[in-house]
Amino acid sequence: MAQFIEGVAHSYPHKGNAQKTQSKEKWVSLSNLSHFLMGSDTLENLAEDASNYIINILDLDYCRIILMDLNGHYYCKSEFSREAPFHLNGTIFEPAIAEEIYSRLLEPANHLKLLLAHEHLTPLERASLGIKETEKSWIVPLRVESRGIGVLVLGQKGTNGRQPLTEDSFYMVDLISDQLSNAIHRTQMNDQLASISIETVLALSKTLETRDSHSASHSKLMASLSEKMAVQYQFSVRETRELCWAALLHDIGKIGVEDTILKKNGPLNEKEWEIMRTHPEIGAQIVHGVTGLESIAPLILAHHERYDGKGYPYGLSGEAIPLGARILAVVDSYSTMTEGRPYQAKRTHADALLEIIRNSGKAYDPEIVQTFVSLFETNPKAP
Repeated sequence: MAQFIEGVAHSYPHKGNAQKTQSKEKWVSLSNLSHFLMGSDTLENLAEDASNYIINILDLDYCRIILMDLNGHYYCKSEFSREAPFHLNGTIFEPAIAEEIYSRLLEPANHLKLLLAHEHLTPLERASLGIKETEKSWIVPLRVESRGIGVLVLGQKGTNGRQPLTEDSFYMVDLISDQLSNAIHRTQMNDQLASISIETVLALSKTLETRDSHSASHSKLMASLSEKMAVQYQFSVRETRELCWAALLHDIGKIGVEDTILKKNGPLNEKEWEIMRTHPEIGAQIVHGVTGLESIAPLILAHHERYDGKGYPYGLSGEAIPLGARILAVVDSYSTMTEGRPYQAKRTHADALLEIIRNSGKAYDPEIVQTFVSLFETNPKAP
């Protein structure tokens, strides 16, 4: 990347050193934007932060990201202005005349990469978009494989002494639009997949409920506590979602366990425990075969591993156990103890916490135990 930046800076030999440095800084910022777009896991975060990045890279006064919904209507997903540095989110639909402009720009036969408002739009059209006569505005199509998904509205107010967009800035706009289009498309596809996956999780969870009456309340409490733990560990939206899904489906493998064992009203014998201990592997196999749930298979597989290596199915220990599975181990034990089982008396919230603390460093990761206990420090009552 460094050679690429150098090449861009030196491709304009008439520039002074200050201009070369400024150009190089812009290309570094563009590289940072690329890394950011690859790491964004929600459309909201992507749109909000991308608009802020873009006005700083291109030295603009405002940036709006307009997207097209499934019905072909356009809405403002994010707006960032130097004068009013706030993000505008939500479904705020564009006026009809604006939609006509965007649709015209995004027609497959239209290969225009940049629409200059004062050259390509009438005064009435500019007014409908809120573009003042003193402003310089550009409307950039966002396309994925020639299919339009929205537009980028960029602007300079022209009265603040900002440098106008230069030749290399226009090239940057083209690169930014390509990167942003692909990132938006990827995030939209992930959101659709997540929506399908949620329906699958609920269906699988409901299936387990028909086999094990304790599973419904147990899994929901686990999901609630897992979400709180995810906040403490600053998990991303995707990581939080996956942890909660794993909490809801951690025992899905019990579908493969006989009712005589699953519903036995008393302690299991050694042979029965041997069969019961197969449920993490069965569960991992089930979710691994479901599109969108593959990533939670390792958490389900390892949720009965112990920190000291005496768990099952593989006897993993310490940090060899996935972080999410170490969290589930604590949450699962707490939920089981406070709800009780036919073969195990229900414990109080305080007793359950004491039992978890006693097993810190043995069954459970000490750091996770400490974090879990801290959830109740401000509210010592059970969740």
